[in-house]
Parts: sequence; C-alpha cells; structure tokens
Amino acid sequence: MTLKEHRSGYPVHAWESIRFNVNINGKKADKAVITQYFAESRDSELFRGFTLVSTTIAIYKLDSSKKTYTLTDGITRDYINFEKAGSEDELHDIFTIKDCKSLISDKTVTLAYKFECDSCVEFMKKRVYDLKRSLVDFILSKKISPLRIDNVQYNINGAQLEIEVTFLDTPNLQYIFNSKTMSISADTFRKMEKIEATSEFECLDQLSRVQNDIDVAIYRPSDFSCGYLTNFEDLKEDTKSGEPCSVYHFPLNNLRRIDQEIPLDSIHDAFRQYFGFSISYHSGNSRLAYKIIDVIDKTKNKITSADGFQSRIRVDAKLNGIDQVTVTVPDAKTLADCYRNCHNSEQLKCNIFSFCSNGDCRVSSLLTVNLYNESHVEQDKSCSIHAVNVINDYAEVPQRKFKTQVTTSVEKNIYSCAEYCHASPDCFSFQWCDYQCSFGGVYTDAVTEYDGECSIYLPKVSEKYQKTGNKIVSDVLYTEMNLNFEQCASLCHGWSDGDTGCKSFNYCPKSKTESSCSLTQFSVKSSNTKTIEGGDCSNYELKVESNGKKRKESSSTEVMKGTSGSGAFGIIVLFLFVGGLLGFTGPLGYAKVKQMRNALEVNESFNWTRQVNEQAENIN
Repeated sequence: MTLKEHRSGYPVHAWESIRFNVNINGKKADKAVITQYFAESRDSELFRGFTLVSTTIAIYKLDSSKKTYTLTDGITRDYINFEKAGSEDELHDIFTIKDCKSLISDKTVTLAYKFECDSCVEFMKKRVYDLKRSLVDFILSKKISPLRIDNVQYNINGAQLEIEVTFLDTPNLQYIFNSKTMSISADTFRKMEKIEATSEFECLDQLSRVQNDIDVAIYRPSDFSCGYLTNFEDLKEDTKSGEPCSVYHFPLNNLRRIDQEIPLDSIHDAFRQYFGFSISYHSGNSRLAYKIIDVIDKTKNKITSADGFQSRIRVDAKLNGIDQVTVTVPDAKTLADCYRNCHNSEQLKCNIFSFCSNGDCRVSSLLTVNLYNESHVEQDKSCSIHAVNVINDYAEVPQRKFKTQVTTSVEKNIYSCAEYCHASPDCFSFQWCDYQCSFGGVYTDAVTEYDGECSIYLPKVSEKYQKTGNKIVSDVLYTEMNLNFEQCASLCHGWSDGDTGCKSFNYCPKSKTESSCSLTQFSVKSSNTKTIEGGDCSNYELKVESNGKKRKESSSTEVMKGTSGSGAFGIIVLFLFVGGLLGFTGPLGYAKVKQMRNALEVNESFNWTRQVNEQAENIN
C-alpha cells in the first residue's frame, strides 16, 4: 500500500493488484490493474481506521509481436457515504447455508471455547465482540467455510469467557455445483488432463483432490472420461461432431477448497490441539492475553418434528376392525391425532394406523409387511393406511458394528429393520450393514468396533431426561467412555443388572479428555444421596409428568377432563386388561391385549435366529 494524493485533493492510501487473462464486465482483458483508494477515517465501520473512497480498473491489451501491453480502457468508481448496509449478524443470516438442501446432513456440532484472563475481566466485558470476531477469524483459518458457522453466542462467568460456536455440516459435493451439457470438441479433449472415474460424482470427488487450479471440469458419460482444464479459453464447443459432456465451471478455482473442509465429526478433535492459543490486546502499556483453556462439546440433539414421521402405504383401505391386534381409537379428529395415538402409545407397540375422512382411526401392532395379507384390510375409499416411520425414533452411530452379533443377519431395508426392532421387546438397538439387519444389546463404545459399511441405531430417549442441576452423584454403578449424550441416555434407559436399574446418569461432555457416562441407582433429589460439584458435568433424570410419575414408570393413561382420543384409547386398553384379569371381559378383548404385547408373533414370515443354540443349552 502506498500513500498518494487523490484527484479530489486529499491524501489516500492505494492498494493495487494485477490480474492477467480476466473477464471485466463480460469482456476478456489481457491485463487488468485494479486500484483501491482508502482515506483515513476514525468512524469507519468496515475497515479499521480507513474508508474506501474510489476504485479504478485499467484494462490493457497484449501486443504479441512487441510483447508489450497497451492501455485500451479504464473504469472508475467513486464511493459516497460508504457504510454498512446491515449488521454483521444480519448479513450472516442472509448468506448462511443452514437452509440449503445440499448439505451432507442437517446435523450440527456446538463447541464451547473457554477463555481465561485473571487480570482483565472488565476489559473482557468491553471487548467481547472483538473476542468473538477474533475467535471466528481463527476458526476460519483452519479450513472451515464462514458459511458453516451457524451461530455464535457468549457467556461471561467470573474470569472466564465461554464462546459457543455452532457448526453446520459440509456441503454435498454431488449437488452444490451446476453442470451444463455441451458438445465438446476433440481439441478440448486433447488439452484436458485426464483421470479415472466411473461416475460423474466420482469424477468431481477425484478432481477435488487435484493440486492444480481447476477452471473447468468435464465428464463424458459415453466412456466415463473425466478431466479438467486450467484455462477456460481451452474449452471449445463443437455442435456438429462434438460429444455431449457435463461441464462444470469454477471461475474461483475453488473445487479443491471443498475437499479441504473439515468434516463435522472431526471439528472437535481438530481444535483440541490448540489449547493454549491466545488472543492478545494492548491496554495502555500492558498486554492482555486471553488463552483457550478448554474446548467442550455442547451439541444438543435435535428433536425432529412429527411431520416426517409417517408415510402413506395404502389408499382406499383401512385396517380390519375385528383383527386381534388392531384397536379403534375414539375422538381422533385429524390424521395428526391418529398418528399421535399410534406413536405415543405405551400400551401398544404401534407400527401402522389407518384414518378415514369421517374420523375413524385404527391403530395396530401389525408390521408393514403384514398388509400383503388382505385379511388385515377392509376396502374403503374414504380411508388410507399409514406406517409410522420408526427409523426417526432411532439415533444413528455411523461406521460402527457390534464385535459380537446378538442375532444372525437378515436382508432388510433400513426402514423394515427399524420396524422389526421397534416391535420386539428384546431389541435394544439394531445393526444395519448394506441391507443386512441384526438386533443388538445396549450400545457402548467397548462392545463395538469400526466398520465403514455398518451403522448401529439406538432408541432416541434423551428428550425423556432433564438436567437436575450442577451437582452429580458420586456413587456410580458403571462408567463408559466416549459416548455422546444421546448414547449415554440410551444406555441408562436400557440398563438392568438384576434388580438394579439406572435411576439417573452423570454426563461429562468431550473436552480435553474423552466424554464419560456414569450410571447410578440414586437420585440427586434424595437427601441421602452423596453428591459433588459437577463443573462441566451434569446429572440427568427421567422427566416427571403431571401425575407425579416418571415417564418410564408410567403404565396407564390417566383420565383428564375433556378426555382426548389418546386418553380414551388408554382407558380402553386398561379396562380390557383389568377385565381379563378378573375374568369378566370377553375372550376377544383379552386376546387383543395379549397379542398387542407380542407384535412379532403376528408375522410368521420373519424369524430371528439366535446364534447360540438355546435348545441345546437347555438339553445339556
């Protein structure tokens, strides 16, 4: 940057850059000299100490014979009242990708960066915005796009400043770039640098790892040819004899930058190596340093809305009302009411339901595959049958499998696998490896291992638990390392060791050390329970409902004023069950309740085979 006098008479600082073979307003320029003029300004909001007052672009043409450039054109822009159009937060909301449908997933990760400065608390409060900005700049220097930062919040606690940053997943390479179909000339193919790829997506994926600055990517589907050009001018179209290709243009040469993005599941580990990193400021003659003392994973599990929790599987039909595993629910006025009665039932392992325009709602423990048997169905043009998408009730642990399988594998799609697990009282989790489905026990890191083709799914139960406070239970039953909060809640929810169950759990999120999950048979709320201060760790218990019972312990539906369809359904099942015990209900009602609790017995086309021969063990 050099100091010059602007044509207006006041001194300015000039910042100059030279570009070759560029497009200026749609025209090719052999050379362009771009100069930005800055005047000193204490009130500038965009550039610290300066404001942009003018830009000039000088355009040159190359004389190949003389190897000299001749000035052919110039563009000048003056700026008056150059200021922010909105706050930084407002601009970030406009340009964020959180609503973009081309992300790898809708998952997020929230990391809390803890800073400490014993002697500068008041200064820290005054400069908290600058600290946020400095932290974000530091994050962006580590191969993370600014568009992936969804939210930044801060909290000051004594001498510590905690800044929470929420990260979005990476963009999906397969969908974020638009291609154009063109007939490419043979000369273009001769200039193209070629690599091997079996599909268009693989072509982009492979090219994103190339070190060169790629301007154009080309994929020819006729022979799976994949390649790139470093100069856009080498791309020639031949509409007569050229071959059709998918062409991607990267004017910013940013294809390789996409591959460098840190994956969401690696972000925390990437920043754990920067403990001790400090942000420094000068206050008078002293230097104040804010040091990162910890980075804590504070990711919260998202509760997906119920809108995507059901799918219509048959039209012009309803469930057979006399079927022994189907119950009619009164007062369900809408499809949503009927869905909730099925999904939220504690008395029935409900998998499918039917709803008619007249409000007829029927729920059943039948599986989707059972509908191939027409005896379970009645024809009715005003009705439709729906399946609860129970896969949404499970949390995925990708690239893991059980070291020892509980059951043999059966070929099933992921939705069917989830449905069978949901219907079985013996299934605490399930494993799915490329259409091979098997049941599993409670999930821990110790009983599983890495497998790139497999995922383990465990029930989502974290929303059933609530934080009890800042104290944790000191006397624990069992501790497991390297679990996230959802996995810890699932472990507690399914834990049973003889007469001992998990009443609450202590969870310490991942920070300098791995996360820890400790199960306990005690409640923090009990006066006899020994507790200690938790720090970054917290204790969680099952939520208490309005009837005073823990959610897991509740086994009947209470009658409330203006009984809903869900309440009436609970009453029906409860009366049938009690009546069966006392002997005055009909055999049909008793059979319904009995068979509702054993959903797997309905389906004779699918049987789980234990790997251990239990019959042989009994004989011996």
